[in-house]
Amino acid sequence: MPKLEVGAGSTVILYGPASATLISGKASILDHQLKPKKRVVVKSWRSRPIYVEEDSVIECVHGEGGGFEILDVDTVPAGWREVVEELSSWKGLIAVYGGVDSGKTSLATLIANNLVKLYGASAYIDLDLGQSNICPPTTIGYVKLRRTVPDISALRMDYGEVVGYTSPTPLVRRHVEMAGRILSKLKSEGAEQCVADLDGWISGGQALKHKLMLFEVLRPKLILSIGSLPSDLRSLCRDIGSDVRELSPPLKVRRREPSARRRLRSMAYSRFLRNSILRKIPISWARVEDLMGVGDVQEISSRIAKLASAYIEENDLIVDSKGLKALEEISKKGVGILSYLYDPADNFSGIGLLTAFNPDKNYLKIYTPFKHQVKKIVIGSILLSADGEELYSTPPNML
Repeated sequence: MPKLEVGAGSTVILYGPASATLISGKASILDHQLKPKKRVVVKSWRSRPIYVEEDSVIECVHGEGGGFEILDVDTVPAGWREVVEELSSWKGLIAVYGGVDSGKTSLATLIANNLVKLYGASAYIDLDLGQSNICPPTTIGYVKLRRTVPDISALRMDYGEVVGYTSPTPLVRRHVEMAGRILSKLKSEGAEQCVADLDGWISGGQALKHKLMLFEVLRPKLILSIGSLPSDLRSLCRDIGSDVRELSPPLKVRRREPSARRRLRSMAYSRFLRNSILRKIPISWARVEDLMGVGDVQEISSRIAKLASAYIEENDLIVDSKGLKALEEISKKGVGILSYLYDPADNFSGIGLLTAFNPDKNYLKIYTPFKHQVKKIVIGSILLSADGEELYSTPPNML
């Protein structure tokens, strides 16, 4: 295990899968102070900057595809540090805007950590459907922090809402509506110091309209834009009283190919499906609907059959059964429809894979870690394997 002697003012960038242990000295990750002898883990396709505040010895270990490098500078831009110094000037929601792989989550984590230092607590809101940090992909939510963290993705949501797709593109209004619900929930709980990590969809006219709608609902006190903010958004910010700071990206950003982002989603699905069991639930015991709010059992049956058939046709599978029976056939191969379970208080509480739907015999089967009473099940439009691999998807409004 290599032990690195690193001088003050330098940064060790860990590329996952990797881990690091501070042996001696003083170092931090995004203003989370590292504890001596306590290992910090960085997941595959992610990276973390360890800023060395005093001469230190750091032990680093990495797996295949991981590694580390040492730079003799602080990779967190000076502009980010300046915002941190001024945080007490903005009480309320801070939104972080930027494209894919721009450093949004690092900036949001830095802000959340420093809000904790200032006020003793903060809330991190995750609005990125495709690269969720604290929620299952296709959902959004928040987590409350009472201590700083080196990696926000190690936490799980305290509260979430279902959007139902890995991008807001086909479900703009639903994404904005659910973001509004999350903010309302936080306000009802008295949470004031919040940072929202927005999605990375920023290119094109539709993306601009989406962000205009999102800002109108969120009404952040401060918008931190990694790169320039479009003039239309700037104009809205003036109208709603939001301050804007345009910031540089971090010195080093780990760029991820679409295949890597897909693999990260697979790992996230798998995380939220861990310890699943197969549950058989009477259809009459729970409210069942699809993502478009359709609650008619026959219509839902038709959409399930259509989704299963499309997957079979696209993959040239040989399946004897048709209709709803086709779902049961592909479930034997470890495939199910991503679905969402709600508790008796009507709160989204977990995901599962629908593997059977039989209205004639009044039951459905779902593979899920959620073991409590189910009030509602929302059936999605993405087919997953039991280990979280996305096998087929279609926007729910196209079914």
